[in-house]
Amino acid sequence: MTNKNEYQIEREKQQAANKKAMANLTSEQMQAIKQTHKALRDALSMLTDCHDLYLSDINKMNEAFYTLQHQFNLEE
Repeated sequence: MTNKNEYQIEREKQQAANKKAMANLTSEQMQAIKQTHKALRDALSMLTDCHDLYLSDINKMNEAFYTLQHQFNLEE
C-alpha cells in the first residue's frame, strides 16, 4: 500500500464530492453542462488548429451559454 500525500487525499475528497453533486443534477442540467462543454471544446479546438473561429461555433457557444444560464438560474 502506498502512502498518499496531502494533495492526493484532498484531490480524492474533491472528486468524491464532485461525483455526488453531479449525481444530484437533473437530466436537463446535465445536458446543459455537456452541451456547454462540447461547444467550448469544439471552439477551443478550432482556435488552436486554425487560429480562427467559425460562426457556427460562436452560435453553439451562445446557445450553450443561455441553456446553462437557464438551467442554473444564473441570470440573477
